[in-house]
Amino acid sequence: MQEKFTYKIITEFDSLSDIVELQKMVWGEEVVTSLPQMVAAIHNGGVVIGAFVKERNRLVGFCYGFAGYSNLSKKPYLCSHMMAIHSQYRNQGIGERLKIKQREWAIEYGYEKIIWTFDPLEVKNGYLNLSKLGGYVKTYIKAYYGYMNDKLNKDTPSDRFLLEWDLLSEPVKNVLEGDRSHQERWKKYEKLSDIRFDGELPIPCDDTKLQPIYSGYLLPIPKEVRQIKKDSPELFQQWRSYTRNKLSEALSSGYQVTGLIPENNIAYYVLERSDSSA
Repeated sequence: MQEKFTYKIITEFDSLSDIVELQKMVWGEEVVTSLPQMVAAIHNGGVVIGAFVKERNRLVGFCYGFAGYSNLSKKPYLCSHMMAIHSQYRNQGIGERLKIKQREWAIEYGYEKIIWTFDPLEVKNGYLNLSKLGGYVKTYIKAYYGYMNDKLNKDTPSDRFLLEWDLLSEPVKNVLEGDRSHQERWKKYEKLSDIRFDGELPIPCDDTKLQPIYSGYLLPIPKEVRQIKKDSPELFQQWRSYTRNKLSEALSSGYQVTGLIPENNIAYYVLERSDSSA
């Protein structure tokens, strides 16, 4: 089947202006990377990639990254700061294709790693970043942007995972080639906790203690957290606190997040000790 979308590196002002407008549509006026900022990044080790509907050459998605540097590894990396898809074109694989194009560009320009952040409660992002792209998380950052005021995250603490994507690693190459054999190992891990239901509302149960002797755990979270945020803000804050505590404890105990398993209305983060996830 012929691809409906085309992907290209963006440097033209008109397309960059369209990206600014798409940002406003997705997040509102408060969270916008300006055209001058993107131009400066493009000229200094960054990249903007757009997704277009082929028939009309209409911009429907983008990802934007700028150059970063780690004082620990003494190496540069690409910080993938933003990605957005027009609401009418989501769930069509555009995000995955944008990240693959970004990886290809980054390798060509000498990068070995891309990093970005995402909300641990956003299951679709977690599935893409971990299970489909082969990234991993070793760092949980509390209130990374403080309290957000955009229309998707208003009045909530902006906790974030720091996702690391080792572009040339064997795990990344394997997963991009379709290897899912490691997922059989994931399913054997014990649940770190459980979920009970009050009607249709999922309630976290803090009933299991982490024991670092185990090679892996599964941490359940609800799949429709945005709906919970809308219908029951107090329950959303309970989920935020619960996942913050559980994930921070696991990461500080030598585990890293290596995958996400979706099941019906629940998903499971895969937590593995760093010496057992290869």
